[in-house]
Amino acid sequence: MNEFLRKKWEMAGLADDYIFNKVMLDYDICLEVLRRILPDLHIKKIKLPNNQQEFAVAPDAKAVRFDIYTTDEQGNHYDIEMQVADHHNIAKRIRYYQTASSMEAYDKGQPYEQADDSYVIFFCNFDPFQLGQQRYVLHKHIDEIPEQIIEDGQTDILFNVPSLRHDVDPKMQAFLDMIAQRKVEATDPLVVKLKERMAIVKRNRKWRSEYMRRSVYEMDQEMREKKIREGERKIRDGKLELLEGKRELQKGKQELLEGKRELLESKREIKEDQDRLKEKEQLIQEREQKLHENQQTIIKTSIEAMKALNIDETTIKKEIKEKFNLSDKEIKDYYC
Repeated sequence: MNEFLRKKWEMAGLADDYIFNKVMLDYDICLEVLRRILPDLHIKKIKLPNNQQEFAVAPDAKAVRFDIYTTDEQGNHYDIEMQVADHHNIAKRIRYYQTASSMEAYDKGQPYEQADDSYVIFFCNFDPFQLGQQRYVLHKHIDEIPEQIIEDGQTDILFNVPSLRHDVDPKMQAFLDMIAQRKVEATDPLVVKLKERMAIVKRNRKWRSEYMRRSVYEMDQEMREKKIREGERKIRDGKLELLEGKRELQKGKQELLEGKRELLESKREIKEDQDRLKEKEQLIQEREQKLHENQQTIIKTSIEAMKALNIDETTIKKEIKEKFNLSDKEIKDYYC
């Protein structure tokens, strides 16, 4: 672990927020960087930079800790931040930093129009808005008239440090190249001062120990957060599986209910078929009974007619038996 932290300390450059803070505490460096960021302000002097200054908008509000905070001779407020990782919250983060910085710009009893201007500046080791720009300058504007800027004294400036577009002036580009550890012109006075300051920072044993303690804390914190995220992920997965199980159970219940409906419908159809069959059987029986009764009437009528013609009984029985296909017993029943 110590060897890892030692190498990390040795390799750390301006893109490391701790190194950035310690370097930017240098008055001359901080002043020159602000001049390169905002050349039109013609900043002559600033207050001694303060790092890790904490502000709270309200007693119960989330506190914000600025990386580098200072003001100039005109009362303008500057917050300079090094943003190493993209947590996908840069817009909301800037909003809160600007709110905290702006609160310092309003003195008690001072008219609103006399409030100082505030600048929040972010150096990002990623493209903060994924739009390919090297520098983003943010102001409020009217939606219906986008070119109309609202002069409220607030300005947000974000630099996409890895960008190679070179859209900024050469002096500003040199500082961005230093952060990105790209090749820079050694004769640039700021570059010389930055290298000297970084050497001083790296030789400072107190800062080195603080950096290592902070790195250990951050790694522990990252591990805890990782475990928390993993636990939250497992909980989410468990909830999703439980929800999916409930859906499957509900689906099974629905299918069972549908099966019961189909079974009842089948039983109803079977009963209806049985009732219709029973009705048909009864109708057939009635028809057969009627046919039998009609046949009996015809046979009886035929017997009576042949008797009336004085035909003997043997001949009558023979004639009736052949004509109606009757058995001897059935013929006998007509003579009982």
